Amino acid sequence: MKKGFTLAEVLITLAIIGIVAALTIPGLIEDYKKREYVTRLQKGISVLNNGFNLMMADEGVNEIDLLELQKCNPRVVSYYGDTQKCLQPYFKKYFNIITDNAIDDPREFYPWQDVTPLSGSDNTLLGYLGFVAYYNFITGDGILYVPFSFTTIGDALIDVNGTKGPNQIGRDIFCLKNENGIFVPRGIGEWDDSASTEYCNPAAENSVGYGCAARIAAEGWKMNY
Repeated sequence: MKKGFTLAEVLITLAIIGIVAALTIPGLIEDYKKREYVTRLQKGISVLNNGFNLMMADEGVNEIDLLELQKCNPRVVSYYGDTQKCLQPYFKKYFNIITDNAIDDPREFYPWQDVTPLSGSDNTLLGYLGFVAYYNFITGDGILYVPFSFTTIGDALIDVNGTKGPNQIGRDIFCLKNENGIFVPRGIGEWDDSASTEYCNPAAENSVGYGCAARIAAEGWKMNY
């Protein structure tokens, strides 16, 4: 007759399973999050370019700088509120917008004070310039777009999970660059240069994360950091 397991043996086995789970599950969850961020980044870039391509085709121009919406440039209208309300009708025509910051107080739309660089240091100026001073909107899939951003941040920003955290550049917030009417990851050819503002390395104190989308693309659309 086969002998069954003793209570002690069962408890030891459960303890071992628990230890293994504690060691592996957090890593699996983190890997899943990274894959989700990258997938949504790819989709966001595609959606943004498709929208602008349709806009340019309808207006018969081949450069974003020639679009009629340039009259909403912050150099022409007020930074605070007026820019957002001026741009809203242009983007609503080409994007599935469910909500945006064209409201009386744009500061209430996005948790801009929580935005941090990749290095993790606090810098609310990045959040204000990226998510308050310019028009941004959220589409039906939950991705947030900032199609015109402060020149030192990029020509466009994407927060792949909307207003939800971590709200960190290089994790869920990515910078894009407008090249001849096409938005591409910012920092191509520079993201691995430690002396560049595009440097993407969370272990470096000076890494803001501007070039992280370029690093992801260069490494086969994987977030290896």
